[in-house]
Amino acid sequence: MKLDEICAVPPTVITQEQRLRFYEQGYLDFSGLFSEDWLKPLRIALAEIVESTREIKESTQRIDIEPDHCAEKPRLRRVAYVDEYDPIFWQLCKDSIIPDIAADLLGPNIRFREIMMNFKWSDGGAEVKWHQDLAFYPHTHSGTTQFLLLLDGATPEQGPLQVVPGSHRGKLFPHYDDQWNWTGAIAEEDYEEAGVDRAVMLTGSPGTLTVHHGLTVHGSGSNLDSAARPAFVLTYAAADAMPYTAPSYPSVNYHTLVRGVEPRYAHHEELNVPLPPDWWGGYTSIFEHQEENSTVA
Repeated sequence: MKLDEICAVPPTVITQEQRLRFYEQGYLDFSGLFSEDWLKPLRIALAEIVESTREIKESTQRIDIEPDHCAEKPRLRRVAYVDEYDPIFWQLCKDSIIPDIAADLLGPNIRFREIMMNFKWSDGGAEVKWHQDLAFYPHTHSGTTQFLLLLDGATPEQGPLQVVPGSHRGKLFPHYDDQWNWTGAIAEEDYEEAGVDRAVMLTGSPGTLTVHHGLTVHGSGSNLDSAARPAFVLTYAAADAMPYTAPSYPSVNYHTLVRGVEPRYAHHEELNVPLPPDWWGGYTSIFEHQEENSTVA
């Protein structure tokens, strides 16, 4: 749907002012939106996943570990396919307020793409370099959103999400180096144009939810605190936005319609899209891709 069509439909859980602010700034945040009734069972199910990784020696497509991960002290960077681990995670994806917000922002017909857990472990948890999500999963139009649910909150010392206000109204940058090798990050020579010096930190208490546009430039620093900063990362797309490439995490629920009805037509938007690699061959995480190309950004 086009923006004027989206705005013609009254929002259900956010205000029209918030909707317009999202399209002006490229992000929104909702402080402490989720109560302990949600957070406690999510923490319990997540702890079971962490416990199951103690004997893992190397990263897989599902579990991405930090270099010093060990049985005595598990240190995970990311768990993917989270919706397949426990019913509470899929419930979060389809039955919580999150897809309702996605529908208010993108139009009433919404597809689920993926849910991941980024741990940002204590005392040096990995940074995420400046990037745009749509570079990883380009669609026929830019109607995608990524949500972060802060399980235990985030302080400035914990490497919180940083977003560049208004950057979604700019271009989609190549996430490649000069030899056209995929880096998963915006090149340093594009930082000025990307406006990274204008980035704002999105901190918050446990249960805080943030959402940013698929073209919004964002990243996060290392976690320098003694406590971890776990955050669920959920992605949704407008149902009339058709993916150009294979999904990086094709879970059993990928592409499921979670709000509205199936569209009759695909919507196309004029956008210069540098295509990412073919993910059918496998994908671990943005951390690994950026780590392999650490001199780029």
